[in-house]
Amino acid sequence: MNLLEIRQTKTISYTWLLTSMLVIINLLFPINSLAQQPQQQQLDLKDFDYWAKLCKLLGNEKKYEEAIVACNQAVTIKPNNPQIWLERTNILLGQGKFAEALVSAERAISLQSNNQSNNQSNNQSNNQSNNSQANSQRCQALFNLGKNEEAIAACDLALRGDGNWGDANQGDANRGDGTAAIALYTKGLAQSKLGKYEEALTSFERVLAINPGDALALIEMCQALANLNKLEEAQSSCNLALATNSKLDNSTLAIVWYKKGNIWKKLGQLEAAISAFDTAIAFNPNDVNSLAEHGNLLSVLGKDQQALASYESAVKLNPNYAFVLVSQSVTLNKLGKYDVALTAAEKSLQADNRWGDANPSQAWTQRGIALLGLSRYEEALISQERAIALNPNNAEAWNIRAATLWYMGRFPTAIASSERATKINPKFAQAWFNQGRILRTLKRYPQALEAYNKALANSDSLPDKSVVAHIWANRSVVLWHLRRYSEALVSVDKAIDINPELTQGWYNRGVLLLDLKRYKEALIAYERAISLTPNDANSLAGKGVTLLRLGKFEGAIAFFDASLKINPNNILAQENKTIAQERLKKKLEKQKLEQQKLEKKKLEQQQNNLRSLPASSANRIPRKK
Repeated sequence: MNLLEIRQTKTISYTWLLTSMLVIINLLFPINSLAQQPQQQQLDLKDFDYWAKLCKLLGNEKKYEEAIVACNQAVTIKPNNPQIWLERTNILLGQGKFAEALVSAERAISLQSNNQSNNQSNNQSNNQSNNSQANSQRCQALFNLGKNEEAIAACDLALRGDGNWGDANQGDANRGDGTAAIALYTKGLAQSKLGKYEEALTSFERVLAINPGDALALIEMCQALANLNKLEEAQSSCNLALATNSKLDNSTLAIVWYKKGNIWKKLGQLEAAISAFDTAIAFNPNDVNSLAEHGNLLSVLGKDQQALASYESAVKLNPNYAFVLVSQSVTLNKLGKYDVALTAAEKSLQADNRWGDANPSQAWTQRGIALLGLSRYEEALISQERAIALNPNNAEAWNIRAATLWYMGRFPTAIASSERATKINPKFAQAWFNQGRILRTLKRYPQALEAYNKALANSDSLPDKSVVAHIWANRSVVLWHLRRYSEALVSVDKAIDINPELTQGWYNRGVLLLDLKRYKEALIAYERAISLTPNDANSLAGKGVTLLRLGKFEGAIAFFDASLKINPNNILAQENKTIAQERLKKKLEKQKLEQQKLEKKKLEQQQNNLRSLPASSANRIPRKK
C-alpha cells in the first residue's frame, strides 16, 4: 500500500453547472446579441487565459471534475501549449485516471521537445524533454500503472531536468511547491515495489533532506526498513511520522499503525501487534488489511473465535478479497468447521487474486484440509496435488497429502510425502508429528520415536501449543511398545502438564501404570479420563481392566458393559469381560464352597459340643417332688 494518492479527495461534481452555464448564456444571449454587448460583459469561449487559469484554480481546490472541463476547453483553444497539458495532467493524476494522465504528460513532453528543437540546437531526443515537472508527472502515472522500471527512469529524467517542478504537486500537499521531493518519493515507491529497498531508502532520505518533516516519506521509509528487517529503525521512522499527526488524516494514521503492527509481528511481540492493528481499525474501521492481520494474529494466539469475528468484518467490507478468505478458511479448519472452511477456500480461488502473504497454492491446501476433515479423501488428495503443482515447495500441502494417504491406508506413499515435507522444511514440527504417527501405524517404533523427537525439537514453531501435548502423548505410546515404561510415563506426564484436559494423556497414563502394576494410581488416571470424556469406550474399558486387576470383578464387568454399549466391537472390553465373568464365577463358587465348609464346620462344632456333655446329665429323669 502506498500513499501517493492519500490526499486526493472526492468532491461533488459541478461539471453540470459549468456546462449548463455556457448553455444558458447561449440561450439568453445569442451569438449575434453577444457581439453587440460591451467587451467587458462578453464571455469569450475562446479566451485561453481564462480557461487555463480556471483549470489551475479548480485543480488547486481539488475540484477535479470541473477543472478537467476547463482544461479541455483551454486545450481546444491552444492544443500546442505544453503548459496547459501539464495542468491537465495534474488534474488527471488527482482523479486517479493514470492512463489518461500518462498520455497527457507525454503530449506535454512532446510539445516541449518540439519547442526546444525549434528554438535551440541541441542533441536531446525529440521524445524527451528536460522539463522536470512533465517527467515527474509521467513517473507518477507509470508507477500507478504498475510500470515501475519505466517510472524510475522517468523520475531520473525529472531529477536531471531543468528544476521546473510547477506550482504544485497534486499527489501531496505536504511536499511543498518547486521541489524534487515528489519525483524522489515516487521513485522510492517504485524501487520498493521492485524489492530494491536499500535504493528506496536513499530516495526517501533525499525527500527528507528537502522536507525534514515529510510524514509520508517517513512512513514509506518505515516500510522499507521493515522489509530489510531493520525493525528497530523501522519503528523509529513510523514513530517520527506519528509525531507529525496533526498533518495526517485518519486514513494515513491507520496506514502507519498497520505498518507498526506488522513490525511488532516480525519482532514476535504479537500482543503489541494486535494492539497496533486495533488502533489502525479505530482510525479506519474500513481498513480490510488491518482486520485481516488482526484476525491472523488472534488465530496464532489460539483466539480463534475472536479471529473469525475480524475475518467476518473484513469479508463484509470486501467479499472478494482472496487473502481474507483463505485466512478465514485456515481458522475455520482449526476449529473443525470443515464445511464452512471449504466454502471460504473455494471462494478465495474465485476471488480478486490479491493474496497478500498467501497464494493460490495455500488456498488449495486449505480446501484439501477441509475435505480431509469431511472424510472426502479422494477429493482431498486431488486438492493437495493441485496445491503441489502450483508450488512444489509447499511443505504443508505435502504434509496434508501424507495425512490423507495415511487415512486411505496407502502407507508407503504417505511416508514418501511426509519425508518430502520434512525435506522442504526440516523444522516443520507438524510434518514430523504426522510422520511419527504413520511410522507407528507401520510398527516402525524406533523411527517413529525419532520423528516425534524431531517434532518436539522444533515445537516452538507450532502456533497451537496443545499440539505439543499430543506429540508427548503419542511419543509415550511408542515408548510403551518399546517396553520403556518409565520413559513413557515421563513423556505422558509432560503431555498432561501442558494440557491437563487431554483425555488421551490420562488414558495413556492409566495404561502405563497398569503395566507398572501401580493399580490404584492407574484407577485415578482412568477416572480422570472418563470425567473429561464420559463416552470414551477405551477409558471405560481401561478402568474395567484396572478393577479386574484389583479383583473387583463386578465393578469391572459394569464398566466393560458401559464400554460395549458405546462400542460393541471394543476388543479390550470384550475379552476382559469374559475373563472378569469367569473369575467372578470362580470367586462366587469359591465363596459358596467356603460358605458350605463354614456351615459344615459349624454343624460339626455343634455336634461336638453335644457329645462333650456328661452322660448322667444328658439322661437323667427329673425326680418327682
